[in-house]
Amino acid sequence: MSSYNCPLCGLRYADRPLLELHIREDHAQREDTAAAPAPPAPDPAPAPPAAPPPRATRTGSWAETARRALNRMIGRAA
Repeated sequence: MSSYNCPLCGLRYADRPLLELHIREDHAQREDTAAAPAPPAPDPAPAPPAAPPPRATRTGSWAETARRALNRMIGRAA
């Protein structure tokens, strides 16, 4: 009894029609799934907007600015 081997995967079959059926059915499906284009990758998320550069203040530090704002709120003169 001779056996037929699939040249693509090496499986053995007892007769040629089974081997041909295997090649038509199994390997055609594998080629279809492999040939299907991959879904496109999603676009990367846009970068967050850049933070504005720190503003130069006339008063100096943020602590001094807060102190002045508090003094204005409680009614003290600067």
